[in-house]
Amino acid sequence: MPELPEVETVVRELRPLIVGKTIDRVEAIWQKTFVDQAGLSLSGQIIQKIDRRGKFIILVLNRSYLIVHLRMTGRLSLSNGQGDLSDLPHLRCLIQFKDGSRLLFEDMRKFGRIYHVKEVEEVLKNVGIDALDTHLTFEHFYDYLKNRKMGVKAFLMSQKWIAGLGNIYTDESLFLAKIHPEQTCDQISPGQGRKLFTAVQEILHRAVENMGSTISDYRDAYGNPGRNQLYFKVYRRAGKPCFACGALIEKKKVAGRGTHFCPQCQKLRGSK
Repeated sequence: MPELPEVETVVRELRPLIVGKTIDRVEAIWQKTFVDQAGLSLSGQIIQKIDRRGKFIILVLNRSYLIVHLRMTGRLSLSNGQGDLSDLPHLRCLIQFKDGSRLLFEDMRKFGRIYHVKEVEEVLKNVGIDALDTHLTFEHFYDYLKNRKMGVKAFLMSQKWIAGLGNIYTDESLFLAKIHPEQTCDQISPGQGRKLFTAVQEILHRAVENMGSTISDYRDAYGNPGRNQLYFKVYRRAGKPCFACGALIEKKKVAGRGTHFCPQCQKLRGSK
């Protein structure tokens, strides 16, 4: 599933390509992909801005918003309008612009959605602050974290407090911070919390620089794979030696997800 770095890559690539374009129409090839909650015409609306919060892409129009959630296998790309759409078996929705170009939404698994809403919070009301938002300070981060009895991996992946982290970057961040994924949040000291906050920032910024990670399906707006998977320290390295200590990386289910960690570097601790 595309996480923050993959979605940020797509947003940065699409920004110079679609901002300023005028929508002619939206065509839902698979009806469930497009969810119209606004009840407003999209024809004639201009894309004024493209932004992101967590894993959600936000297209700011003059009278409403389009919010795109790529989910498992969604992909956005811009077409000049000349290609044969029959060559795209997983095309689920398209936005036709007045200049003839098209924004294409392809999705093999059909889990992705495009929401048309009057207000962003109609979709994102339960989504927390973006993990790379400049307003997110360590103090805010630790306030969210310190009194929760849930496991830290579940906390990071919930999207309720901090948005954008999924399985890949949660595992990588916890390894860099040397925190066990099952450690409960209320047992993480301020010092450990600061290491985790710094690790999350470092891991995400590095992944954005590397255009995201491609495990199987992810491609950017130009159809290119990411390269951050070349630098994983624990994710998908079960049974291989830890780069830091040589112990074998383990994998177990934590917070309902296959989780990779080093049993030596990330020891489960009982108290602060």
